[in-house]
Amino acid sequence: MESFRTTDIILAAVLRLSDIELIDIEINGNKGTFVFVNVSDEFISHYDLGKCTVEPVAFNNTIKQLTTSVRRMTRNDNTVNNRNN
Repeated sequence: MESFRTTDIILAAVLRLSDIELIDIEINGNKGTFVFVNVSDEFISHYDLGKCTVEPVAFNNTIKQLTTSVRRMTRNDNTVNNRNN
């Protein structure tokens, strides 16, 4: 199982809506790195060339969900760090 990492939330949303499994969100400061499995080079090439299509409302909702997830994880990480100091 090969992992694929991206900080590009737009790409992450397209991957999610293409039924590619999101296995982790790594927090780096206040940013998230989205970790997926089994992302083909062909899929990324299609994305880079603007050949991917997703349903617009689902896309908007997925962007919001990913953003919320990163914010929640960042907030939780900061809370834990403040308690340890």
